[in-house]
Amino acid sequence: MTVTRPSRSTAIGRAASGAGILANIVVGLITIASAYGGIIDPNRTAIPALLAMLFPALLVLTLLLTAINCIWWRRRALIGAATLLICAGPILTYCPLNFFRPSEASIAERGDRVLKVMTFNVLGFHDFSGNFADSTSINPTIRFILDNDPDIAICQEATPLFGEFFSPLVSADTLAIAAQYPYRYTSRRGMALLSKYPFERVEVPVADENAYDVCRYDVDVEGIALHIFNVHLQSIGLTGEDKAVYRNMTHGDVPGGGMGELRRGIFRKLGAAFRARAEQAVEIRRALDDTAGNIILAGDFNDIPGCYASRVIGGSDLTDAYSHAGLGPAITYHADRLFFRIDQIFYRGDIDALRVDALSVPWSDHYPLVAYFLLPENSKQ
Repeated sequence: MTVTRPSRSTAIGRAASGAGILANIVVGLITIASAYGGIIDPNRTAIPALLAMLFPALLVLTLLLTAINCIWWRRRALIGAATLLICAGPILTYCPLNFFRPSEASIAERGDRVLKVMTFNVLGFHDFSGNFADSTSINPTIRFILDNDPDIAICQEATPLFGEFFSPLVSADTLAIAAQYPYRYTSRRGMALLSKYPFERVEVPVADENAYDVCRYDVDVEGIALHIFNVHLQSIGLTGEDKAVYRNMTHGDVPGGGMGELRRGIFRKLGAAFRARAEQAVEIRRALDDTAGNIILAGDFNDIPGCYASRVIGGSDLTDAYSHAGLGPAITYHADRLFFRIDQIFYRGDIDALRVDALSVPWSDHYPLVAYFLLPENSKQ
């Protein structure tokens, strides 16, 4: 009996096919691990949290591989399809597909039953773009807030506007703010609330006030009690040199020792920040558990959607407003090529997010989020 051995070209083809399948499986497993990296407490290990930051890039890679496989290797495309199905929840958190959310015009027709809320890290009201030179005019960030006209503006890094702390950058603009927002408060660390409705401040215990901030304001929206939490979690704390290394990496320029410097410097600082935010989230969650009724929690999380801190804060009762009423991926931090949505809004109670948008304005290193909330039927009567 004659045994026919496979030709060399056939063996190479089979090996290449096997390698392609293995590569797709590896990419799929890493993408799944990245999608759910926020489940793991970074105090156990920070690797999943670091991996979660790569989820957008891995998602694009998975989509690209799946599309290519659909054309040339259809069976292999099942790997990508399965990966996308397993990651459906995190994908919709990162890139919600609320195509039928109401337009701003239709929201305006609802009148007083809608509460417009903005959260904005204003960078101390400095001009990040460097293009605003007319110091005699109203500060551009303040002008943007006034023109956008939210009912409530929740600000971080707001150089104190009122009280005993003043900044020469904004002191000339306080009259314009006062005319539009009769109720306002700014802490000594720049956590601010500008409101068209009266409110009372409620102290929230903070273990380390030099690391993060959380403020609570109890707002009376014409008979509707609304508890607003303004949060600013631990920053990564990267130096200018760290950011330069990262920018070089994103440009594909890795000088000698660049990868080692990145690992020792940026990765170490990221891990420390993940762990700090995890502990801060537990404290904030404790304050939320002690608060009954309608809640809006917003601010600068310094971390991505689905991270461990946001999962702890959101718990099982708070809704991610952007995932519920946003459309497509959003960026709220745009400096140093770190393009992430690190500003977030959560809510619960007898209110519902109708629409959430990230607005592109050049004045700060953050973009603001604007949310429209539908209030209960008996409100504003």
